[in-house]
Amino acid sequence: MGKVHYHLVTTYYKLMRKLRSAGVEPSPKQLRASADGLALLNPMQMGTNLSMTEFNGVPTGEVTYRNTTNKGIVLFIHGGGFAFGSVKTHRSSVAYLCRRTGMTGYIPEYRLAPEHQYPIPLDDCIAAYKGVLERHPDRPIHLFGDSAGGSLAAGMIHRMKREGIKMPDSLVLMSPWLDLRPDSESIVKNRDEDSLFDKDDLLHYAKFYLDEKDANEVDVSPLLGEVDYFPQTLIQVAENELLYFDSLRFAEKLKAAKVPFTLQVEEFLFHSWQLFPDYVPEARESLRKAEAFIEHGLVQAP
Repeated sequence: MGKVHYHLVTTYYKLMRKLRSAGVEPSPKQLRASADGLALLNPMQMGTNLSMTEFNGVPTGEVTYRNTTNKGIVLFIHGGGFAFGSVKTHRSSVAYLCRRTGMTGYIPEYRLAPEHQYPIPLDDCIAAYKGVLERHPDRPIHLFGDSAGGSLAAGMIHRMKREGIKMPDSLVLMSPWLDLRPDSESIVKNRDEDSLFDKDDLLHYAKFYLDEKDANEVDVSPLLGEVDYFPQTLIQVAENELLYFDSLRFAEKLKAAKVPFTLQVEEFLFHSWQLFPDYVPEARESLRKAEAFIEHGLVQAP
């Protein structure tokens, strides 16, 4: 990303943080409306189609490209602090992947916090995953998640292990939030200066999601659980972003457990940059790397 574009984005983020610190804090409903409205400027790739379907009662966006094959499924768990995000906000990234791979993409619209707290969002994601398995029993499934969606996606793996559910063929985590404890390394070190989110935001959204529930649960903070049963995993994170340490420590756990994985660290990007393939060259490059990973299993030696 060019420095001019980067500084425009980060200047906007810093302005938003100053407004919030001055007491101008939008409600979850306002955040949802704003995010969905901005998503109108981030349309899907030409030739892709979006329709709505349902898996076990969970409304789900279905993304296809004109040459869709039976190669596999991209199941993308969207981020948004558990409180916002939708099919609209994440359709562009999924459409880009579907256009390049010929796979079918699904984006579950799980119920959002604070109206629906843990474990309801995770329950919805598991229900959608089971529905995908039932509808496509013979197709490989590649589970994606960004930010809070990364927490849900990794938490799903822990739940699948306990419940004996068939694992996905691969897991892709983009700027994932993997430790929701108030004393997590990412929160304590708070290295980020250029994100829309800061330490106080993490505490705020964790409260939305958990209320008084235990952040030490592995379904909530997947970093704290065993990982030896995880599928091959790709982690993408920016070195300068708030949640960098979550990704770094999770990669270390995967390596210790001898789980095949790839950690891709960018030096100078903002949180969840992969959502903007039409505007950010690095987003396209990262999605192409994700495509190569799920199609060819390009992983480093454990």
